[in-house]
Amino acid sequence: MTQIDLLHLTRTYPRQTASALADVSLRVASGTLTALLGPSGSGKSTLLKLIAGIEAPEHGDICLDGQSILARPAHQRGTVLVFQKAYLFPFLSVTENVAFGLKIQRIHPARIRAEVDRILDLVELPGMGSRRPTQLSGGEQQRVALARALVTQPRVLLLDEPFSSLDAAVRQTLQEAVRRIQRELGITTVLVTHDLAEALAMADQVALLDHGALLASDTPQRLFQRPPTSRAALLMGISTFLHGELVGNHLHTNLGRFRIEAPDIPSGRATYAIRPEHIRLCAQPGLNALPAQLLTHSFRGEHSEYQLRVGDQLLRVRSMSPTTYSEGQQLFIQFPPELLFPIADTPELGIT
Repeated sequence: MTQIDLLHLTRTYPRQTASALADVSLRVASGTLTALLGPSGSGKSTLLKLIAGIEAPEHGDICLDGQSILARPAHQRGTVLVFQKAYLFPFLSVTENVAFGLKIQRIHPARIRAEVDRILDLVELPGMGSRRPTQLSGGEQQRVALARALVTQPRVLLLDEPFSSLDAAVRQTLQEAVRRIQRELGITTVLVTHDLAEALAMADQVALLDHGALLASDTPQRLFQRPPTSRAALLMGISTFLHGELVGNHLHTNLGRFRIEAPDIPSGRATYAIRPEHIRLCAQPGLNALPAQLLTHSFRGEHSEYQLRVGDQLLRVRSMSPTTYSEGQQLFIQFPPELLFPIADTPELGIT
């Protein structure tokens, strides 16, 4: 197992004023899976290419188990990169595709056969070695690509959105398979994704990237419930921010006074946030409740999405409960004190 340390990495492409990566530092613990989450152009794939040795940074260092690998060519780093497309050789069988890297290493044929059979069992493709890529589904092709990567026993596995072209059911099955294999082998893995649910389901650590900057990194649970800044919160699906003056356990805003539970921060200007599923809709006024008009309601299967107008602000609420509310209805929107949390923010965002 291998620990990855990314130290102050900066990468700028020609004819681009902004850096693709700007002073990014991150540790990936040995044997864990870290998801790099962020929108397109945030620097996620660039970071993978730097680790793999496909590109080089202008500044910074990349260390595996404390040893810099910047001077090593890509094929000597012990890293392997799996792309969004499987990129299998169409004229080779599954067995030949998986065995390709071992043949380059001049491994004995008997050992190659044993390793290929073992890894095909691991990715749940037993008995399919004689098939060609054109005879496989998209999910099966990605399993072959994964097997081809793992059979060489790399120190680090790099996954660049390998599930994004698959339908939902196949994507979830393959996510579960990759997570199981990663844990079974104990291989240090970095996954690039723009899918929040995928990052939360698969990762031991989620690192949020935006415009080439690392916004935050933490466990999926802590980052989902308590992102540290407004930019991080927006990437985690939070869009409601309360700005005001904190006095004791009350936050005074232009819309009214909100009770805050155990603020643990000094009085003064403060910003609090709340997840959309923690906001409550009710027909009667109550603690931390504001009058609101229900504008739209969208049924999403497992939950419902609501858009409401509060003063001159539009708020989004997610509810797991069935409702009898109708569009245009006047309601109250409530912010439970125990579910509001402090966040580093700027006055430009949220309710003031």
